[in-house]
Amino acid sequence: MNSSPNFEHESFAQRHRGGMLLERHGLDLYLHPFLGFTLAPGHRSAVLNTDEEGFRLSDSPFGTVDSATWLSAGGGGLVLGNSVAIGLAASSDSATPASHLAFLTGVRQLNLGLCAAVSLQELIAALPFLHAASTVVIIGGGPDFVNLVGSLTPDNLFGTVSYERTFAELAEVPLFDLATLASGKALPDLEAYRRTHRKPAAWDLADTLPRMEEAARRRLRDLAFLSRAAGEGTRILFCLQPFASSRTRAITPEERERYDFDAPVFGILHSAIEKNWDSYADRLAEGCAGLGVSFLNLAADRFTGDSFADTVHFTDGGNRQAAEMIHQALAGAPAAGSVPRPR
Repeated sequence: MNSSPNFEHESFAQRHRGGMLLERHGLDLYLHPFLGFTLAPGHRSAVLNTDEEGFRLSDSPFGTVDSATWLSAGGGGLVLGNSVAIGLAASSDSATPASHLAFLTGVRQLNLGLCAAVSLQELIAALPFLHAASTVVIIGGGPDFVNLVGSLTPDNLFGTVSYERTFAELAEVPLFDLATLASGKALPDLEAYRRTHRKPAAWDLADTLPRMEEAARRRLRDLAFLSRAAGEGTRILFCLQPFASSRTRAITPEERERYDFDAPVFGILHSAIEKNWDSYADRLAEGCAGLGVSFLNLAADRFTGDSFADTVHFTDGGNRQAAEMIHQALAGAPAAGSVPRPR
């Protein structure tokens, strides 16, 4: 995620090429001109496969679903979000939330999850497909909160983004010079054109609460735009991803053997994020109600058995349970045509 003077989670991400699960799968993140970054496009393996846009393939009663075939088949459901939506810890493309949901609903579900995505990236991912969506399910919310709490540029006009420091370093170099460097050619006069970082904002753990509230406000702003842009009759459901620890869930022996759920994965910010997670959920639930958008809290203690691979990612069993909760919640989700339009 982001970096502050005392928060080096991005250094951890850089060491593991974006995260340990990506490293485990032999995956990298690649720049995308609109989305920021995606999984490697066209990746093939026995566990995780992506289409030509870098979106994970999903399964359905009608066969494999990717961004091209979903559109040509007339659309269906969209699943937006971050690596939790992707199902990054799933054992196969068939074991993700999108795939489970497809078999529960009998409708193709296009997995548009983006690693570490914030709400603005999710919105951009949805735009080419939204006109053909019967349902839109968002599984996320974590990066909005985590990134803003630890951001060096919390007042950024477009909001914060994961891997903030990496993007800042790329943005120091003019675009076409960056492409020249990527081609392996030298640029002896590069330093003359290198842009300097702006001075980081003052940062303190005491800022956690107001930054959390701002993260919720920005998430709801983008959700309001999504609800207005959706076709009439499209059902929209926002699902807040879980935060699993020994304080938010009775950790099973299988989970504990696999992962240390007391590890501060968000560095110095971890305890502050965990402490404020329920308040964050409350603000999002209240905001969704005001928008007329359905809200589902995928709280860690709602899951039974071996459900978590780590603090945020589901096992196959967790993905299945999440899909079942989503399927039930969609039955009561209002259609876009009946959603009150926020001013």
